[in-house]
Amino acid sequence: MKRNARVMALSLIDGLVFALLVMAMTLVRYDFHTYRVNAPGMLVCAAIALVVFLIGGPLAIYRGRYRRGSTDQFAAIVGTVALGVGLMWVAEFAFAERLLIPTSVPIAAGALMIVVKSLENWVRRNLRQRRLTTSGASRPTLVVGAGNQGTLALDMIAQDTRNEFVAVGLLDDDPAKRHLRYNGTRVLGPISDIAAQVDRTGAGVVIIAITDLPPDELSRIGSSLESRPVEIKIMPKLSDSDYTRSEPDSHNVADLRHRGFRDVSLEDLIGRQPISTNIDDIASAITGKVVLVTGAGGSIGSQLCRQVFRFDPARLVMTDRDESGLHATELGLEGSALLTSDDLVLGDLRDPAFVDALVAEVEPDIIFHAAALKHLTFLERFPEQAVRTNVGASLDLLEAAVAHDVESFVHISTDKAAGATSVLGRTKFSIERAIASVAGETGRRYMSVRFGNVLGSRGSVLETFVAQVAAGDPVTVTDPEVTRYFMTADEACELVLQAAAIGGPGETLVLDMGEPIRIDDLAKRVIALSGRTDARIVYTGLRPGEKLSEALLSPGEIDDRPNHPLITQVPITPIDVEGLKILVSEARDPRVFTQREALEARLTSMLDSEQHPEFEAVVAAAPAIAEPTEAETASQDTGADG
Repeated sequence: MKRNARVMALSLIDGLVFALLVMAMTLVRYDFHTYRVNAPGMLVCAAIALVVFLIGGPLAIYRGRYRRGSTDQFAAIVGTVALGVGLMWVAEFAFAERLLIPTSVPIAAGALMIVVKSLENWVRRNLRQRRLTTSGASRPTLVVGAGNQGTLALDMIAQDTRNEFVAVGLLDDDPAKRHLRYNGTRVLGPISDIAAQVDRTGAGVVIIAITDLPPDELSRIGSSLESRPVEIKIMPKLSDSDYTRSEPDSHNVADLRHRGFRDVSLEDLIGRQPISTNIDDIASAITGKVVLVTGAGGSIGSQLCRQVFRFDPARLVMTDRDESGLHATELGLEGSALLTSDDLVLGDLRDPAFVDALVAEVEPDIIFHAAALKHLTFLERFPEQAVRTNVGASLDLLEAAVAHDVESFVHISTDKAAGATSVLGRTKFSIERAIASVAGETGRRYMSVRFGNVLGSRGSVLETFVAQVAAGDPVTVTDPEVTRYFMTADEACELVLQAAAIGGPGETLVLDMGEPIRIDDLAKRVIALSGRTDARIVYTGLRPGEKLSEALLSPGEIDDRPNHPLITQVPITPIDVEGLKILVSEARDPRVFTQREALEARLTSMLDSEQHPEFEAVVAAAPAIAEPTEAETASQDTGADG
């Protein structure tokens, strides 16, 4: 009821203004010589002006179809004015024997009515902005970018019912936009003036509204503002935003409703452009299949489960020994985590009996093997753990897959397997070669996927930098020149799914990851955007097993891309799987704890052996784990401390 009264009041005011303008323009037309005015005719036309708004206001202008002050509402006002002018002319022709008002009056009054409504919107918008700015209810905001994204950002700010932000200016380097003004907000200058404009306007928020802003430019903006209490936000791309549409009868005009500008993400710091994959190929490989994902509670495993889930598999079974990880994965998929589903399996892949029973019960069509130990430095200290998990568990899973007729097996590898110099790289490369051996014997589509560092994964270098800056600690970088390849979790998992669709038996699929990123540059970008002027970088030196720069292909591997322009398909040399099993047995020996160098040397020697007949001689030359003495055997049999 209150709303109807308000609509009628607004319509009445507009109608009275239009009627008064008709009478005023009539008097002006006759130079205020009232005796020359046809008073009844003038009142008839004024009544027409009043009536069209009393009818058009509730039915069109203020019906709730348009946001007040929007372009669409203004078009409705213009239409109502045009209708009034037309009806006045009809009245003129109807009473042609006696002129009601001059023909020019309706046009002049209509034009003035449009001007009055434009001024009303401008004044109301500026008063609102001034009120929000001075009251402190909204945060003064500068928008970087005056293109389509920038104007969308201004629309989102203006239409935000929470009034979280109020735009105080735009910044853009395009000289052609130097005097641009959009909905009362104008371009104040180039982006290089951002610090001065923040000081002048008192802005507390800077919104980046430039699509794919280079990370170096983002870093420069952060550096310019590092001594000021300014929060940097990112305008989401149109495809990523929570834009909703108006009602079906709203002439299909987009109604942009503000959901929240996002914080600067790790992807923004890298500036990497995600790859595109063939969704149809992926869907045909996954839809209707029974899928088993190992390591489903980890960073890659959980994201992989989310990707598989969207392609409607017949069944998705997720296993991990991390119960909290499985809880989080189910919560992300289902929106709840009761942990009662038969598709969640808690277990340790280092138990061969568990592995065989799992594959026998699930009977998967596809296995995505994401479970692994991945921290390079840790595995240099504990190579036996790397062999037990990365090699032993993988071999057991591979053997169970063969025994139970699994048609596809996709192993998650790492770029550190290329020209491996670390325990992590050697263990992963050994399984790439073991898969090539099994695929060669069975002809099944068993393959590996090799990629670099994943943004946002647990323990990743960027997360470490962010945590160090937040804690006020120095940012640690191994070497100023060290470089690494990076990719997003989404594209890493899409690559894995693409591998299941296009990979051949025994191949390793390698993503073209663009140019490697200097870790030192990443550290500086994190510091610049943190606003911490006291943060410093400490160089710790390369650790054992680390490279100054990573390679995606080993020496001798050919960059051949027969099915996808960004995916190299590499044939891998097979390995003696039985020899690997012997190595795993040695790693499981409790005495290896004190003889780790011998175990690592045997793994290295095995990978260096390219031909099976030469393998025995190479292994024989490597240091071996000592046979137990009689005293040690007795100690193990009795359970006494050795």
